[in-house]
Amino acid sequence: MTIAQANKANTLVAAKGRTVTFIKLSRATDDAAKPWRGAADPRTTPEASASVPVVVVPPTGVTALGFGMEPNELVKRAEQIMIAAPGGSSSDKLEEFDEVIDTDLTTWKIGPVQALRYDDGPTILYYVGVRR
Repeated sequence: MTIAQANKANTLVAAKGRTVTFIKLSRATDDAAKPWRGAADPRTTPEASASVPVVVVPPTGVTALGFGMEPNELVKRAEQIMIAAPGGSSSDKLEEFDEVIDTDLTTWKIGPVQALRYDDGPTILYYVGVRR
């Protein structure tokens, strides 16, 4: 898989889908003496964010995603599946993000994530299971 293929997937998904924002919540703590409490509002200053085009599909089965196997955790635990195409120039690993903010400002929690990539090449597509 090449960067050109990842960019082509990005173009195709962007043409038929919408751009959402992936958020990695802040892991910093507000009180160094009590690090177990974490940040009071980790969404205020997220650790990272990425705008990525997605196509949203219902979790009807793995065969609809191009696989021929028994339903796995992605299908069992997702309310929706977002097929994301970050493009070849993106270094963001979407499996490390926590939430998705949709175009209507709905916040989705990220569940299971599957990546379509070859070895250490760029990721062509992500299948992201999300729940409210």
